[in-house]
Amino acid sequence: MQIQSLPSTPARRDPIRIQRAVLLALVVRELRSRVEGRWLSLLWLVFEPLVHVMLILALIGARTNAVMLNIELPVFLVTGLLPFFLFRNLARKLPSSISANRSLFAYRQVMPIDALIARAMVEIGLYAMVYLVALILLGWMGYHSLPHAPIELMVVTVVLIALGVGLGLLFAVAQHNRPKVTTFIGFIFLPLYFASGVIFQLHNLAPNLRYWLLFNPVLHLVELSRVYFIPNYTVLPGVSLEYPATWALLVAALALSLYRVYRHRFVTVG
Repeated sequence: MQIQSLPSTPARRDPIRIQRAVLLALVVRELRSRVEGRWLSLLWLVFEPLVHVMLILALIGARTNAVMLNIELPVFLVTGLLPFFLFRNLARKLPSSISANRSLFAYRQVMPIDALIARAMVEIGLYAMVYLVALILLGWMGYHSLPHAPIELMVVTVVLIALGVGLGLLFAVAQHNRPKVTTFIGFIFLPLYFASGVIFQLHNLAPNLRYWLLFNPVLHLVELSRVYFIPNYTVLPGVSLEYPATWALLVAALALSLYRVYRHRFVTVG
């Protein structure tokens, strides 16, 4: 007597494996959209900080070198520009990842926040590449090219990434189907560029002006990036890691709460 075996039910996939596969596919999709046919934008990503450094050196180099004793100006600029650009790119570019991947949200395994995480991973990877190129160029030109406190610098970078990703998610919720909000968000990064001490030394500012600038959490992270990279750089009184870390936690909590409330609106086309 022949016994027929019942068809076996397919094994359920582990949710962690599903999430990992989704993120990997989105990262590959993001990289392809960045690289294929867009070599000029990729080159600009690498050379944008270097262009800023060269322009600033040409404009204020001689004057600033007289003031910044024992601090190499190119190193000072690179350690300020690169952290700020990472924060700016995360906060500005993460919201558009939702509209770029909206067609994929028809699959229940793909959530809008997956698109943001994938783009954040790509931005962080590109930042690491640009940072490595900058360090190589600094060393090749004879400047200080290695951080004297790498672990502390990594901690500062993690807080910077958390703040940028949190703001990116918050902006994604705020500007969804609101073009005027998108335009406003695009304008705020230019004054923030100057208010974060990216291209000037805060020690030379008036105490009253420094007092107001210290309310900016990005300024704290830029200053700490220099403190842990440049050996003889003295930290400005009032600068701490706890302040921007608190900002990062609060922004992330608010952004995740709003995303949970409005997440279904991202899936619909409107």
